[in-house]
Amino acid sequence: MTDQHETSAVTDNVAAEPSHGPSQGSSRVSSRPADPAPWELLGEEPGFQRFLTVRLRRYRMPDGREVEWDVFGPEAGITSGITVLPLTPEGRIVTIRMFRAGPDSVVTNLPGGLVEPEEDVAVAGARELEEETGYTCETLDVVGWQWSGASSTFRKYVAIARGCRPDGKQQLDEAEDCVPVELSVDAFRAELRTPGAMTGIDAAYLALDHAGLL
Repeated sequence: MTDQHETSAVTDNVAAEPSHGPSQGSSRVSSRPADPAPWELLGEEPGFQRFLTVRLRRYRMPDGREVEWDVFGPEAGITSGITVLPLTPEGRIVTIRMFRAGPDSVVTNLPGGLVEPEEDVAVAGARELEEETGYTCETLDVVGWQWSGASSTFRKYVAIARGCRPDGKQQLDEAEDCVPVELSVDAFRAELRTPGAMTGIDAAYLALDHAGLL
């Protein structure tokens, strides 16, 4: 899928700091250090493959050593997903409560899911929002993306949906049991700060930042 929201790497300059040297009135400017050299990909072979796929990659490090690394993503043909921060006209956040097998418990989530091959990311966000919550939205803006994890090949987009109302139809997959819950911004932020209460908090913080709600 062509990425319409690609970002480029930049080198940040650290703000000037007061000098503690003998020269008065001078300042010391510190620059971001150079990145380490990238590893060379030598090959990749399949490992486990179901809903979650794992592949074994072999790399050559800059010092010549060769290492193996497991990388993971969703099922074959799927390269990205999306997480949606849904805001009602009153400024409340639509979340879902659902069982997650990793934590082995019911947790709070933002709605979202997989982007189908060739599907527009924003269309996928609106679709997943309605399927999981029964809410529709007036607008949906994709505001960024992040890697799902340090060993993941999966790109997770983040969107903000506004004007969300429960006037759609919830359509859950066979292995989903989502219960929509509206939270105030303060209550949502409290969930984020509570250890183990939520999953996907990295995407949630990114969405709140773009929405000006941190």
